[in-house]
Amino acid sequence: MPGWLQITMVGAGGAIGAVLRFLLQYCFSTCSHRQWATVAVNLAGSALIGSAWALAGRYGPSLWLNQWLIAGLLGGFTTYSTFAWDSFDLLRNGRTAEAIAYMTVTLAGGLIFCALAFNCTEKLLK
Repeated sequence: MPGWLQITMVGAGGAIGAVLRFLLQYCFSTCSHRQWATVAVNLAGSALIGSAWALAGRYGPSLWLNQWLIAGLLGGFTTYSTFAWDSFDLLRNGRTAEAIAYMTVTLAGGLIFCALAFNCTEKLLK
């Protein structure tokens, strides 16, 4: 069982990440293409997680890096549930081409951004 310090670190990071995501998505809440704010959040989060894991590989995993930043802040910032809802909502509203583009960019882009950030960070650390 994790200790209170670990739980508090994840919770604090998650709260900050969720608020940051909410504020960014709020800026696009009246836009008919608001889903793309979620794409931006998830791609940025994927890149940041890739860099964080490269840092952990170089300097060793730390409580702060693993729990506050990765599990907490970036876990709260990125959002799979919103991605799932937005994909479903686009499909149910007959916006099939946009749904496919949205899902493709999110999934492939997230993997690519994570890998690129990981590799770039590793090279910068050498």
